[in-house]
Formats: sequence, structure tokens, C-alpha cells
Amino acid sequence: MKRFVSVLCLVFMFCLVLSSCDSVDVIRPVSALLSPPLYYEEYEELVQTFNTTVGKGALLCSPQNGSHKSAIVVEDIDSDGETEALIFYKSKAEDTVVRMHYFNVSSGKWVSTGDFSGYGNEIESVVVEDMDGDGFKELIVTWSITGVTSSNVMSVYRATYMTGKFKEISNETCIMCEVVDVDSDFQKEIFYISQSNTSGVIQKTAKVMKLSGDSVLHMGETKIDPNISTYKSFKTEKSSGDSPMKIYIDALKGENSMITELIYWDKANNELVAPLIDPETLANNVTFRFEPILSSDINNDGIIDIPVQSEIFANGDDSATIDVENVYLTRWYNFKSATESETVANTLINYSDGYMIYLENDELASVGIRNYRSHNCWVVYKVRSNGDQQEIFSVMKVPASRWDEKKFEAYIPIIEKKDSTVCVYITPSGRDSGIDEDYIREKVIRLP
Repeated sequence: MKRFVSVLCLVFMFCLVLSSCDSVDVIRPVSALLSPPLYYEEYEELVQTFNTTVGKGALLCSPQNGSHKSAIVVEDIDSDGETEALIFYKSKAEDTVVRMHYFNVSSGKWVSTGDFSGYGNEIESVVVEDMDGDGFKELIVTWSITGVTSSNVMSVYRATYMTGKFKEISNETCIMCEVVDVDSDFQKEIFYISQSNTSGVIQKTAKVMKLSGDSVLHMGETKIDPNISTYKSFKTEKSSGDSPMKIYIDALKGENSMITELIYWDKANNELVAPLIDPETLANNVTFRFEPILSSDINNDGIIDIPVQSEIFANGDDSATIDVENVYLTRWYNFKSATESETVANTLINYSDGYMIYLENDELASVGIRNYRSHNCWVVYKVRSNGDQQEIFSVMKVPASRWDEKKFEAYIPIIEKKDSTVCVYITPSGRDSGIDEDYIREKVIRLP
């Protein structure tokens, strides 16, 4: 029984370590926990002041995303030449709201100057940024509730030089938010996505908010695809010439299918636009793919490309078997507008095994592929003018425990991982047609 209780205690302590809010009483002494190792020695007095002000039993809460990953943020926030400190915490374990405590420096000592109640039991992100170029930094905190992504709360606080205190100047419900120069005016704005539900109809809207002193200006908004379950990544592409700064947001539609929202500021019309959205259905089907493949600069030209899939490869006589399934062709597009796009690459992507095969434009009509699931093997073949299919090479993922077997001596290792190796076998017909190891290493690469 004692042994069982000991195991339970260890499991409980391990769960606390993984939590974004750390207990000061259970894991280690208060003096060692209240500040991350990076800060403790330098800011020991801050830790002690926090202990005295808040009391024992506090749980520090770290942001889950963003550049600030510590529960303690030390920075010259009000631009007075002195560092300030923010500490995010819960006063006790059963509290359901995260709080933010603000410390200033007076006569060389840390002084508590404010405490704010948050709007959730976790912190999604913290941003400290001068948003309007006036020399005073704003603080953007996104509060979240565990398991609920549709009702994050984004709070904007502004520090004042005269009082040395923060005041809340804006509060918005959002799914996600980012600080980025949307309109390319060399000052950053807040870009965020909100969700509304009117009579059971869900709508999602991308919005831009500009700060100027204590004022908040809602610059613009645009409707985006409402049928999104999760937003997975946020990327931006710098403006150049006549091209605006573009925002790319990869999002799941359902469990595995994915789209990419393309959003930018249209200077000519002074509005935020999402050109790939169908204005009637508000759906983005232009960038749909069946697998969660993220957008990427696939050809290293500095422009982000969006993958779009189509099922075009016939499987021949084997298509009727249970073991063989279709493979999607993934085309990578550079979308310049809703009506203008350029295909920059054609690939066959094995998402689960982490590799892809490049195809040239002139190969699309003559190259096919079969996926033999039971062997975890893709076989690439060429179709001759008379309709005959000629296998040229195969790609297989082999577990590390089997890689040293003699049967794989003829295979070329392409991607080596700790648990497996992705390798390629070139058939005699493939070698006769000029395929060699150099060709394979150019064609078969790791999935970005």
C-alpha cells in the first residue's frame, strides 16, 4: 500500500511539472520556484518582494505560445530607462483565473504598483511592443480557457510614464491574435480572428486593430472560412514592390483536411481582403487538401507556396485490391490573387512517413504511383505509349530494427531517423532509363 501511494505521489508531481502553472509548494521551495533559473540570481529581490506581496501558495503561469515563455517578464516597458516586471500567477491552486502583477523600480528596489485579474485560467501569449512609435510600449496579453479556443480574450494595456502604472485600453474576444505590420506602414498592428454565432450560424472574421496612444482604431475586417476546427500556423511574407505583405494561416477543416487562408491589406481600396474566399459560400475550397500539409516556401524563392491536392493518378488493375490506394498529387501554388496563380512544384507527399517525391511538369502525364499499405511502400511507374506500366523505383520506410537485414542492401538510404530509414530501390528498368542515385536524391526529399 505504501508503495502504491508513493507511485501516485510521483505521478502527481510529474503532472504538475508539465503544467503551464507551477505550484510553489509541491515541487520545490518557494525561493527556488518563483523565478525561472535565468532570472532567479539576478532578480532575487523581485522574487522576495513577490513572496511578501502575494503570499505563499501562488502558482506561476507561463504563456503557452509566443516569444515570452516565462511567467516573469522583465523589460523596460514604460520606456523610462528602468526595467519593470510582470509576474503571471494564480494566488492558490483552486483559483480559476490567472492574475498579472506589475512591479516598478523605485530607489533601486522593486515596488508593487498594480495587480490585474485576467480573463482565463491560462495565458496563451504575451507581447510587449511599441505599437504606434511614440516610445511607450503596449502590452498585449491573450488569456485562454483550457480546451476552449473560440473565446480567448485579448487585453491591451498601456503603460504611462507619469504614473508608472498600466491601464487597460482594449478588450476583444478572439480565436488567435498576432502582432504584425499589416498595412506596411512600419508600425505594427494587432491582427486577430474572432468568431460569432448568430441563430446557430457560425461566422469567422479576420480583423485589424491599430493603436495610437490611448486610442484604438478598428481598421478593417474580412470574412473567412467558418468551417475551421483548428488554426495550425501563422506565417507572413514581406511586402515587395507592388505586392503587399501577405498573411498565410494554415487551418484544419475536420480532423485531417486542411486549407490556407490568404489575407492582406489592399492599399488601393483601404481594406482587409481574403481573396481566396468564395463570396457566396464564404468557403475557401481553392486551397483544400486531404492531408494536414502546411504551406511552405517550397522552392526557396522567398515566397510562401500553398499546397493543393488532387487525386489524378490511376492505379491500374491493382486499384481493385484492398492493399493498394490512390496517392494524391500535391501542386504548390504561388497565389498572386484570386484569379492569378503560378504552379511552382508538383509533388507526391507521403505525410505519415515524412517524405515527398518531386515531379516535373512533363512527367505528370506519364508517371503513376501505387501505395502498398501492407508493405509501407510506394511504387513509382511510367506508362508507355501502348499503355504498359513499367516500374522504375520504389520508396519504403524501414524500421531501424530491420535496416541491417541483407534484403535492404540494394536500397539507397535517403532519410535516416533514430527509429527508421526511408530508402529507395531502383528497378533494372529504371536504371536502363537513366535513373541513378543522384536522380533519386534530387527527387525524393524530406517533407518540410
